[in-house]
Amino acid sequence: MKLALLALLAACHSAKPVHPTAPLSRAAYAHYLAGKMAMYAQDWKGAIGELDAARDAAPNEPMIVVSLALAQAKSKDLAGARASLVAAEHRWPDHPEIWVAAGDLLAETAKPDAIAAYQKAIELAPADERGYLGLAKLDPDHAEATLHTLVARVPGSVEGHYRLAVRFEKREELAAAIPELRAVLERDPDHIDARLDLARALRRTGHLDEAVLQTRGAFDRAAQPLDVAEELYWLLVEADDHTGAVDLLTLLDDDRSDLEGLTMIARLQRGLGRLVEARAVADQIARLDADVGAMAFAEIDAASGQYAQAIAALTPVFASADHGLDARRIAAEVALADGKPQLALDLLAPARAAKPAQLELATLAAFALVDLGKPADARAVFAKAGDSADAKFALARTLERGRDRAGALAILEPLIAAHRDASYALNLTGYLLVEAGRVPAALAPLRRARDLAPGDPAVLDSWGVYLLRAGSVPEALRALTRATRYAPLEAEIAVHLAEAHVANHAPKLAAELLDRAATLRPSPAVTRRIAEIRQAIAAGR
Repeated sequence: MKLALLALLAACHSAKPVHPTAPLSRAAYAHYLAGKMAMYAQDWKGAIGELDAARDAAPNEPMIVVSLALAQAKSKDLAGARASLVAAEHRWPDHPEIWVAAGDLLAETAKPDAIAAYQKAIELAPADERGYLGLAKLDPDHAEATLHTLVARVPGSVEGHYRLAVRFEKREELAAAIPELRAVLERDPDHIDARLDLARALRRTGHLDEAVLQTRGAFDRAAQPLDVAEELYWLLVEADDHTGAVDLLTLLDDDRSDLEGLTMIARLQRGLGRLVEARAVADQIARLDADVGAMAFAEIDAASGQYAQAIAALTPVFASADHGLDARRIAAEVALADGKPQLALDLLAPARAAKPAQLELATLAAFALVDLGKPADARAVFAKAGDSADAKFALARTLERGRDRAGALAILEPLIAAHRDASYALNLTGYLLVEAGRVPAALAPLRRARDLAPGDPAVLDSWGVYLLRAGSVPEALRALTRATRYAPLEAEIAVHLAEAHVANHAPKLAAELLDRAATLRPSPAVTRRIAEIRQAIAAGR
């Protein structure tokens, strides 16, 4: 690789200068400008006519030929475009623009010729990044060497530094990626992808404070887009900055917020247990769309344990052409939380008839069948679901709900081996491994899930349970306390924290948590666990 780099650098020093051509005549310039305007309008036929006329009026101007070839290529006349460039290569062999254009044109149809064209462009214009970037894309075996050559020869190449960083990130060589990403931002502070990539790399290497600053910078510079806003929110949760997380939601909730933004804000406020604030946002949603507002109110009602009220709010939405299926899905989730699986099946039936392949609806139906004591019927729901990762995960979740831990792990362990970025599957796998007593095996999937989903209380809960079972009680207490702070309405997380307090010889705190968990309408499994822990406390264990 180093030899290739030195050879390419040596070739660069032999570049020949390109002498400027004479100014265009008025007629040539008029045709050229008209041709470029036609290209902007995607009028390729008109562009070709004008550029042909410009070439006739200025036969010694190579850039007109380059533009003509591009217009021909855009019009699908690849033979004509190539003929134009071949003629230009013979007439102006030392003009780098022609070789860059040739490389771009041939990249899809004649890869070896395109590579040769880019190499010629680099030789003629070693300070022009385009030849290197084209070559790196077409020659993956030597792409990294080419990119190293580019940033050595053209230190200001933003794209060169960024592509190198992306290659390092894919190999998870974060220490190598970070300097390249910083180089990008030194030259282009508004490169949002680089700023977010830098934030993620910093977080994963233990620099959480700077990761928050970089993500906030991306949020501000990109005009506060929703996807970056949510990423920033979870990063603030990961940093245990409750005030910052709430302030962010307050900032987002303004007159400019659209339906999508308000729905996200309501969901996050609900997750924080801030139901009064969530209802205020739901009011705003209802003013924009009554059906979406009804669904937002129903989810808030369900979070506060008002299950019948939630389903009553959803019922009028069932007839909606746009939102009826979603309303039935939410209603089924509420019915399951209320311990009414047959009602969930009844609510799902019309939706499943309309969308039989919809995996989320199938999963809820399978959950209901498990709760009704029909595990075989639950598995049969997925008979036609296909072999996708999502379908496998849905089946694993169903088996886990039926307390078939071994069956779920038999699906999940190969799944996470093939899909290393599926945080939800990694989290469930790690949790089940802990529950199965395979605590050391849980470390890798849970650590990976923490990397992929920072701040997620569900992942933090699993991590806390792992730490508890591994004997790291103080660390488990910290993790589970934080998970409870950001998901205060989740009974199971409160129960796990109670277990940690028992292990830390604080039975009074544990009992208080169990009392609070019992008010949160826990599932039957969680209710059983509350009773078990209370018995252990009473027995002094």
